[in-house]
Formats: sequence, structure tokens, C-alpha cells
Amino acid sequence: MGRTDSELVNAARRGDARAFTALVARHQSAARSFARRVSADPFEAEDIAQEAFVLAWANLDRLRAPDRFKSWLLGAVWRKAQTLSRSHARRRARDGAWIDGQPGAAPAQGEAAMTAVQLFERLPLGQRAALALCHGEGWSHTEAADILDQPLGTVKSNIKRAKDTLRAMLGEE
Repeated sequence: MGRTDSELVNAARRGDARAFTALVARHQSAARSFARRVSADPFEAEDIAQEAFVLAWANLDRLRAPDRFKSWLLGAVWRKAQTLSRSHARRRARDGAWIDGQPGAAPAQGEAAMTAVQLFERLPLGQRAALALCHGEGWSHTEAADILDQPLGTVKSNIKRAKDTLRAMLGEE
């Protein structure tokens, strides 16, 4: 049987790069999947996941519970996505609304023509993350609260708001 996350983390802390490589191999699918769910851009999602692994390697000594590496890593993905989202918001505010009126901009689509992915991308980042973790990745509300570093009630509220918003977008009661 392979080594546990805790064993791999402890070995990586001692400088065993192969142990960290094993952690990456074990958890890259989950990190990339979560990054794709919270980022509207698949290329950006790959960058987010990779940057989270780089941060994990650099900050492995800060991980208090080595057996919880996966949730700690997904927390790093979440923080990178938040930082990028704030950066994009600042850029949009700086650049102004003229971007939407430029030639070549995609025409507005009605909700009926939107795909599930497009609807999901219209949700606020916090709602998207909570919904992605609990319904997309199968984490419990408590685990999602830990990953997102939010109170349990906030995660539950974000999931409810996300579902309500999606229903409204689809014209359901």
C-alpha cells in the first residue's frame, strides 16, 4: 500500500521532492477540477492549480495537520482564485465599461440559450466555490467551510443563494 498523505508531507518536509511529487500526482485532479469550477477561464484555472501547488511546496512547514493536505491544498486554490478575481475586478473598474461596447464583443444571450456552465459562471465567486465543493466535488458543508475558511452558516447560505439564483435564471419557482 502507498504512503499516506501525512507520511508524504513529513517526507517532503525533510526535503524528499519525490514525496511531494507523489502528493501532486495524488491531488492534482481535485485541485484542477476545483480551480476549473471557480474560474471562468480554463487556462487561468490551470495556472491557479499550479500556483497552489507551488505555494503548498513553499509553505509545507505551515501545514498543521499533514493528514489534511488535500483540504489545505484546495484552500490554497480558493485563495488564489479569490486573489485573481479581485485583480480582475480592479482591472475591469480601471478599464471602464467601454470594453463591453468594443467590436467583436459577444452579443448578450438570453438565459434560455445559456449552458449550465455559463449560468454557473454568472454566480458570485463565493457561491460558485461552495456549490462546486459540496455538489461538484462531494465535500460536506463542514469540510467546505474549512477549505474556504468561512463559517459553516456562510457556506450553507452561499449554497442556498446559488441554487435560488440558478432557479431564477432558469425561470423556475
